[in-house]
Amino acid sequence: MSTSADGRTVLIAAGPVEVAARAGASDRPVRRTASWPLPAAAPVAGGGLLALAWVALKVGALSYGGGFVIIQLMQADAVGHYHWMSDGHFLNAVALGQITPGPVVQTVAVVGYAAAGVGGGLLAAAVAFAPSFLFVIFGGARFDRLRANARVQAFLTGAGPAVTGAIAGSAIPLALALVHVWQFAVLAAAAVWLLAVRRGVVSALLGAGVLGVAAAMAGRPVG
Repeated sequence: MSTSADGRTVLIAAGPVEVAARAGASDRPVRRTASWPLPAAAPVAGGGLLALAWVALKVGALSYGGGFVIIQLMQADAVGHYHWMSDGHFLNAVALGQITPGPVVQTVAVVGYAAAGVGGGLLAAAVAFAPSFLFVIFGGARFDRLRANARVQAFLTGAGPAVTGAIAGSAIPLALALVHVWQFAVLAAAAVWLLAVRRGVVSALLGAGVLGVAAAMAGRPVG
């Protein structure tokens, strides 16, 4: 099984584990339901527009708990499975997405452009945002009921630790995509700025961009 499929399985399975744990701790009888294999774990063969739409749909549908949970899964598809881009290009796509609204979901538009040009980028963006619109349009009236549902809350509580692990699991491969020494210096400075000084992400992005321009003007390799 691919890394992408493994990650999706962990994210999806963590919720039912918590639901089962809470049900086991309760004295009330719980009606059990069958588990069905999810299509999110099945890759689409080839690398055409259908595959691109499938990747974008997974990005839009599984980006709960923060979009960063999907970066590692998107990277596995775009770089490892379909070879639309290199690790370095994917890292640039993530960086570009950070300066746009809906940053991680916007990254899939860059992936779409790498796969099939402007049309691919537009297709990927439209498909990735479709689940959010559908959830709001058709599920908005049920949000309060879902929020009060103990099983739904148990699912989200169980998925939380898996989301945290997915975010950490996406940060490490992205860091390994760096190839120049000065980039690691910028990474270290950003970590200090965010974790030790506890300043905002926007200022970190702007500062890192300025350092990148300075490095390029000083003749440092940037490709």
